[in-house]
Amino acid sequence: MPQILVILPLLFQIIAGRKAIGETISLKFGTVCLISFFSQIVLSIVAFYISSYNFNRLLEENPNSIRCGMGFLGLIMLSLLLTFILIIVIIVQYYIKKSYEN
Repeated sequence: MPQILVILPLLFQIIAGRKAIGETISLKFGTVCLISFFSQIVLSIVAFYISSYNFNRLLEENPNSIRCGMGFLGLIMLSLLLTFILIIVIIVQYYIKKSYEN
């Protein structure tokens, strides 16, 4: 579940950014970019807290168990990778928008 939250802003940018470039929605391209970028940050934090909550709940159910925290590192790296990809998509869509204006 937390992985889906991290992917949503990128999907929103790809779909809504394309529609904003074609002006088929009322949102401007800059607004779509800001929504995507800030939601990437917020949803990454929310995904981390959901994972942390699930991790702590499992430890409370069985306190003698040993759990690995490498999933948290994977979630953080996935968030950073998708943020980088989001920035690249925004830049590519910006240049596509500029080419349509000329």
